[in-house]
Amino acid sequence: MKSNIFSKLLTTYLVIILITLFVVSLFLTQLFQTYFYNARERELRIQGEQVSGIIANEIAGFQDPRITNYLMLSLQSFLDAELHYLWREELLLASCPGFEETGLRVRLTDDELSQVMQGQSISKRIFLPGTNEQVVTVAVPTMVMNEVVGGIFLNAPLTGISDTVGQMRQMIIYAGALATLLSMIVGFFMSKSISLPLQQMNRAALEVADGNYQQQVEVASSDEVGQLAHTFNYMSSTLQQTVEDLSHEKSKLENIMLSMNEGVMAIDGQGQVILANPQARSLLKLSETDLTGKEISSLLPQEEMNQLFMDVIASSEFHSAEYQVFGGKVLSLQIAPLYRNNQTWGAVGILQDVTEVRHLEQMRRDFVANVSHELRTPMTSIQGFVEALLDGLAEDKESQDRYLNVILDETVRLNRLVSDLLDLSRLEKGEVGWPMETIELKPLFADVASKLQPQVVKQELSVAIDTPENISAVTGNRDRIQQVLINLLGNAISFTPPGGKITLSAKDVGDMIEVRVTDTGMGIPPQEQDKIWERFHKVDKARTRSFGGTGLGLSIVKQIVDAHGGDVGLESTPGKGSTFYFTLKKA
Repeated sequence: MKSNIFSKLLTTYLVIILITLFVVSLFLTQLFQTYFYNARERELRIQGEQVSGIIANEIAGFQDPRITNYLMLSLQSFLDAELHYLWREELLLASCPGFEETGLRVRLTDDELSQVMQGQSISKRIFLPGTNEQVVTVAVPTMVMNEVVGGIFLNAPLTGISDTVGQMRQMIIYAGALATLLSMIVGFFMSKSISLPLQQMNRAALEVADGNYQQQVEVASSDEVGQLAHTFNYMSSTLQQTVEDLSHEKSKLENIMLSMNEGVMAIDGQGQVILANPQARSLLKLSETDLTGKEISSLLPQEEMNQLFMDVIASSEFHSAEYQVFGGKVLSLQIAPLYRNNQTWGAVGILQDVTEVRHLEQMRRDFVANVSHELRTPMTSIQGFVEALLDGLAEDKESQDRYLNVILDETVRLNRLVSDLLDLSRLEKGEVGWPMETIELKPLFADVASKLQPQVVKQELSVAIDTPENISAVTGNRDRIQQVLINLLGNAISFTPPGGKITLSAKDVGDMIEVRVTDTGMGIPPQEQDKIWERFHKVDKARTRSFGGTGLGLSIVKQIVDAHGGDVGLESTPGKGSTFYFTLKKA
C-alpha cells in the first residue's frame, strides 16, 4: 500500500489504541484476579481461625466434644473447601516428601512449616498433582496455652475465580474491540481532516512547479495545517511576481549576451563552464550548443588560454593576453575574477576577434613606412640636385638643364603621390559628389587606348578592344571610370614585355556589365593576389619605381568601383599574364 500521511496517522491511532487496551486489560485482569484470590484467602483464613478456635476450646476443656462435633458439621456444610485437622505429630510431617500423597494433597515447605509451628497462619496457591487443578491452601495453627497442638488445613479450588476472571477478560476484549472500532471511525475523520488539506497543497505545489503560480488552497481551520495553507497561498501569490522579475532579469542578461560582438565564458573554481554565449562558441569554433558543465581545458584551442583562467582564479587579479589560433586568427582574452563573500569562486573571460584590428594596425604602420619611403626618395633626389646646383657643380647649361629636368620629374612624381593620397582619402571617407551619366563603353575604351598609345608604341605592344556591338551602356561618372581604365591599362603596359598584347573587353553579367583588362605579362604570384588592392603594395617594387608608380593606383581603382556599387577582381597565372576586371551597373 502506498505510504501517505493519512495511512500513517490512521495506523498510529490504531497502534496507540491497541497498546492502551492491551495494557489496561492486562492490569485490570491482574487486579481483579489478585483481588479475588486475596479475598478467597482471607475468607479461608477467617474460617480456619474459627475452626481452630472451636478445636482449641475442646482441647482446653472449655467445650463439650459433642458441641464441637456439631459445630464442625455445621461449618462443613457452609465451607466451600476441604477441611483437615492434623495433630502436632502429623503437622510436623507436613514438610516431609510424600506428605502430599496423603489425603491432604498438600506439602508444606520447611519455612512454611516453621511459620505454622510458630503460630502463624500461611496461605499458598498450587496446582494439584494429577488433576492440574489450581487450589488455595490455608494452614491455621491450633494454639492451647501458647503452644501449637495441631493445625487446620483448608483446600479450596480456584476454578470459579478463574472462570470469573476469564469472563471478565472476554468482556474487556469485546469492549476493546468496540472501542477500537469507534476510535478508528473518529481517527479516520481526524486523519482525513489533516491529510486532505496536505494533499491539496501537494497538488497545488506540483502545479506551481509546472509554472502555474495562480494556485490557491482552501483554508478550513486555524490550526497549524490551516496556517500552513495560508502561508502556501501567500507564497503562491508572491512567487509569480518573483519568478517574473527573475525571468525579466534573465531575459535582459541573455539579450545582452546575444547582442554582444564579444564572446563571454564564465567558469567556476573547478574549471567547469557555467556560462557561454553563442559568440564564444563561434570564436572557438565549437559545435556544442550547450557548454554548461564542460571542462574549460577541453574547449580552448591552446593550453596557455586555460592556464590564464587558472592564474586569475589563483591570484584574484585581472589578466589579459592575445593568442594566434586557427591559422592566423588573433583572439584577445581578457579575464576577471568572480567574487562571492569576498572569496574568488570563478572567473569570466571576454573573447574578441582582433584579427582585423591587428591587420589594420599593421597596415597603418606599413602605410606610414611606405609614405615616408615614397616621399623620401623624390625629396632626396630633389635635395641632392638642388645642392649640386647651389654648389656650382653644374657649370654648363646642359648640366644645369639635366639637373633641373630631374628635379622637375621628381617634383611631378611627388605631386602625383600627394594627389593620389588625397583622392584615396576622399574616396575612403565617401566625400564624393560625382555627377552620374550614361556611358557607352566602346567609345570610352577607344579614347583611353588613344591616350596611352605613345606608351604602347614605346613598349612595342598591341592593344585590342573586344566589345560586342550591342553591349549595354553603364551608369557612372565618366572621368572616374576613365581613371580606372587608365590605371589598369597603365599597369598592363608597365608589366607586359615587348611584343605582348593587351585586350579591353566587356560583357553582360545579369544586371551588371563586367569590364576586363587582360595582358600577357609576367602575372602575379598567388600569395600576392589578395594584397594588390592594398595601399602601397607592389609586387615588383624596384620595377614599379622605375616606371614612376606610387603603389596607390589599384587602391584608387577599388575605391572608385566600390563607390559605383561594383566589385573588383583578379585572375592571374604567373608567367602567362593577368586579367583585372570590375563591374558597373547597367544604365
